Amino acid sequence: MENLFNCLTQLEANGYYDRDIWIDAICINQEDNVERCQQVSIMADIYRSAEYVIIWLGPADEFTQPAWELINGMSQLSDGELSEIKPLEVKNKHNIKLLGHANSDVHWRALRLLFEKRWFERAWVVQELVLARDTIVLCGDYTFDWGSMAHVSDFMAKRTPLNNAGSTSYKKPAKLAAIKRGIPDGPGNVLLHSLIRCRTYDAKDDRDKVYSLLGLAKGSGRDYLFNFNPDYYQDIGEVYTNVAKCIIGCSDDLHILAHAEGDQFRRTPGLPTWVPDWSVRKDLGLRITGYARYQAAGLLPSFWKIQVGNTLTLRGFEFDTIARVGETKEEVNRSRTCAGWLDLVEELEKEYPERDYRDAFWRTLLIDTDPSGTVPTRRPWENSLYVWLNMCARVPSKDEKQRAVEFETSFTHSLNLRLFRTSRGNLGCGSLSCKEGDQIWIIQGSRVPLMLRPSQEVGLEIYELVGGTYLHGFMQGEALSGNPEFKEVTLI
Repeated sequence: MENLFNCLTQLEANGYYDRDIWIDAICINQEDNVERCQQVSIMADIYRSAEYVIIWLGPADEFTQPAWELINGMSQLSDGELSEIKPLEVKNKHNIKLLGHANSDVHWRALRLLFEKRWFERAWVVQELVLARDTIVLCGDYTFDWGSMAHVSDFMAKRTPLNNAGSTSYKKPAKLAAIKRGIPDGPGNVLLHSLIRCRTYDAKDDRDKVYSLLGLAKGSGRDYLFNFNPDYYQDIGEVYTNVAKCIIGCSDDLHILAHAEGDQFRRTPGLPTWVPDWSVRKDLGLRITGYARYQAAGLLPSFWKIQVGNTLTLRGFEFDTIARVGETKEEVNRSRTCAGWLDLVEELEKEYPERDYRDAFWRTLLIDTDPSGTVPTRRPWENSLYVWLNMCARVPSKDEKQRAVEFETSFTHSLNLRLFRTSRGNLGCGSLSCKEGDQIWIIQGSRVPLMLRPSQEVGLEIYELVGGTYLHGFMQGEALSGNPEFKEVTLI
């Protein structure tokens, strides 16, 4: 309660008298499951009806003022001026001209420390910010403009490689702003996209990874999710399975399936393989919320049936099989060596000399896109890949270094992926859980190909879902040519 006491003391100093204040830590008895169910069900209405929501980041320290100065300085720049800023480069002449004394090591460090505040890691903060009509951000006696914080965060997220200290922290306000923008998309998409973006957020009770976001879907369009209410008498597996059913039922696609990342990222007992385990606090998948830029199954409508025992029947066709897996992107990012990758590409070049695997190689590593959302990416990154890999061995030119940093920013955006080749000579990048023998299917309603693993259970066409994948050259419906034979397949 010390943090709450500090907040109330600051509010008193700021002159917040004669006001009704709702504080969840006081107003909800966390030891009473019946009361928790009731109160959590109406929290979204409380935030929507509040005159404004006060975000308390904690007491000020010696870094609060420098962070405040840097955010204010950057938010006053035009888009053109902001594009000239090179984050963290205190000797850059453009930075010095545009930011003045705020372009210092202390100021850049202060910005990172501000975004590392505990508030930005809690799952419950999402709806209080997103649903608020107006927001006041306090850190001690400093008041921050939320719009400016989100704008600076979005800039830093797109310009800072993951290898830079604090780069994941820079993205946190931008994630929240993206959730707020997505509210009109309908309940299924809002809830799913919020669950994806908030995967790294913390909740003492893993059921709250869902319940803390449920209020975002209500009032966002269709009513399908309105009957899905918090129930603290259900176990975690039941909650995750039931919310997956609801999302599928009120969505126009099967995008949720691409986020079930296989056995390496499943720790909740009893989950079907097609249900994502939201208790795993890692940024997973291709890291492109919604995958709207891909159409692996073209415009074919979703087909699904949920059967007894929580099995899921889909319709699609087997397209390819994983023949060999390489290092993970995280392993290469850490070691800057990719002998396995290069050997894999060389193997393909010998088998299929007519194909351009050098181009396919770097495009697959970047999921053939960039921060602008362009598919395929128009930037010629091949040379930048090799400059980036060899930066420790030789000193690059200024231009080479800049391009290598830009490549690194895109490459490190999605590190929990593994490069693989297929039996048909294709390159792909998918979940760390994938292995040789996994099949790649095109499924109606899924924007990306899905990796399926034949089940040990008795029965035809019964599989475990390993996850979604990028398969180079087959992300825009190309696999549909040749009139493939569709059939029903069941996931357990």
